[in-house]
Amino acid sequence: MALTHPAVRAAGGYLRDARERRYVLPEQAAALLAVSEETLLAMEAGHTRITSDGISRLCHFYRCPEDAQALRTLAHTLAVPDDGDVAGAARDWTEGHHRRLAGCARQAREVRWLSTALIPPPLQTPAYARAVGCPAFALPGAPLPSPQTVFVLDERILLTDRVAPEVMAQQLRHLLDLEGDQVRVVPSRIAAPEGHLVELRMAAGPAFARPEHHGVSYLPQGDGRLSDLVSGTWDFTTPAATRELLLYAAQEQLGRAYVRAPVA
Repeated sequence: MALTHPAVRAAGGYLRDARERRYVLPEQAAALLAVSEETLLAMEAGHTRITSDGISRLCHFYRCPEDAQALRTLAHTLAVPDDGDVAGAARDWTEGHHRRLAGCARQAREVRWLSTALIPPPLQTPAYARAVGCPAFALPGAPLPSPQTVFVLDERILLTDRVAPEVMAQQLRHLLDLEGDQVRVVPSRIAAPEGHLVELRMAAGPAFARPEHHGVSYLPQGDGRLSDLVSGTWDFTTPAATRELLLYAAQEQLGRAYVRAPVA
């Protein structure tokens, strides 16, 4: 099949998530667009683009018309050249961008979230989210993007002095209380740009997203360097070392909080 931009895959993934949340069958959505069910599923997988009119009709049908304009922009991003060119990121900087990223992530086979500056928003406690100024989607009740999500954190995030130590200690206890093997900590500096890099393994190929406070950018994979970066960083971690680093950081932050406490 023709190569599509990761933004096309993200738009298709979000539309599938919206359809499933409304309990709409594929054949019903296909009938609305006058296409075959196979074609609709190919659109949702990101193998092919959906027309602007088709996106508008589906968003109205799924009762999310506010997403139509952003999805039209993403779904019509030009295809990535086969020569490994990584230019041409697509931006979703309209309201609801993080919600659309989360919907797309729920349709991914696997999501790997690499963070070098802050705790990933899906893992933030309310106090930490307020302290770092993250948007409301990081506050109580926000679900993890996908049950297949794993998070890789730079150790420096845990020992930061940018957040009050009592807030960081609570945040670290939250990470320690998470079940399963969703969080890994790298015991050194991650060789990646500051911020977040999210790899979404979609049916039509990987999509890389860089979520920020004001929007989400979708990046072409290029020659595979982004995937190699995420994989190499993950391979450098272990569950046992991660727990030790989290416990150490929690104790350090509690010690700082004790020192800061006013004397009676």
